[in-house]
Amino acid sequence: MRIVHVAPCHETVPPAKDGGTERMIHELSEGLKAAGHEIVVYAPPGSSSSGTLIPYPGSHMPEEDIARFVRRTLPANVDIVHDHTFTSTVGRLKLPGIPVVCTLHLPVNNGVDHPVYVSRRALEIIGHNKGDFIYNGIRPEHYQFSADKHSYLLFIGRIIREKGIEHALDIADLTGDPLVIAGPIHDQELFDTVIKPRIQRNRGIRYVGSVGGQYKQDLLKHAKCVLFPSIWEEPFGFVMIEAMACGTPVLAFRNGAATEILEPFPQLLCGSAGEMAQKVHSIQGLFPPETLRKFVEERFTTAIMASRYLELYDRLSQSYKRKSSRSVRTTGEGAGIQKPHRRKPKTGAGGSTKRNRSEKSGMKKKR
Repeated sequence: MRIVHVAPCHETVPPAKDGGTERMIHELSEGLKAAGHEIVVYAPPGSSSSGTLIPYPGSHMPEEDIARFVRRTLPANVDIVHDHTFTSTVGRLKLPGIPVVCTLHLPVNNGVDHPVYVSRRALEIIGHNKGDFIYNGIRPEHYQFSADKHSYLLFIGRIIREKGIEHALDIADLTGDPLVIAGPIHDQELFDTVIKPRIQRNRGIRYVGSVGGQYKQDLLKHAKCVLFPSIWEEPFGFVMIEAMACGTPVLAFRNGAATEILEPFPQLLCGSAGEMAQKVHSIQGLFPPETLRKFVEERFTTAIMASRYLELYDRLSQSYKRKSSRSVRTTGEGAGIQKPHRRKPKTGAGGSTKRNRSEKSGMKKKR
């Protein structure tokens, strides 16, 4: 199949440090390429891909401009377009004759035809059971495993209230354990007025900024525990599977997808900061690092994710082909179909004659 991925225009693909969405796009596109498919990736300048990379003309394009850019430059003979933008801008555009799959990486419902949510919970609560759900995946071999744990707690995520950073600070105060906070500041006022004063009061807490590469690996694999006190409808939670791939337990609130991700380990789920603080020490030794690593290898890998998306792509592609075939039989090949008001494409730029007929059939059906 010829599959086009459309990334948001925020972080490079893959991200240098933070960016769960961009990491998922890279994992999926590389997994599909390894499976023998032709991959095209639209992404910000500085991105990389083993497939064909089409960089955006700017580093921070509005998503409406991304849709127009993709429509103008889309290669010929594409089987599937996979839209990862946060507003599903290409999916809402509805490219004629081409199925557009839209993965919803945020807790939003963009009203598109083929939505994919990244957890069952997100599909039920946010998608109202319209669409599919496919878990994100990683390559565990890219994460360094260690059974040697140190004394610090770790919080990795964007510095916003929804991620529960204030609860992480409470837990550090309650347990007396050192706490490392890593992640980009997305709410400067919150950091300046709430977090920074608390760091100054508790010398065991330190903020290390955005992390990536070996430093992130070291933090994940040696932490006593990763804190995930998210207080919103978290659609997935990449850091949970990253930590477990390193053999590190995760304590999470019973919010969003955490109950699914940690389903075999109910002792890791908490209802409050006080309960999480109590469990910091009680869970030590309950979950051997090897068990956590094996769990990720069996359920949250790139190969599993790619396989499920391929099943969806094939189902939608076959459905579109049947619709196109019925339209041709009903109307005749192009008979009575009103042509769209657009400039005739140059040879090789607008797809084959067969593609143009499929587009016209799709447009007649819409009218």
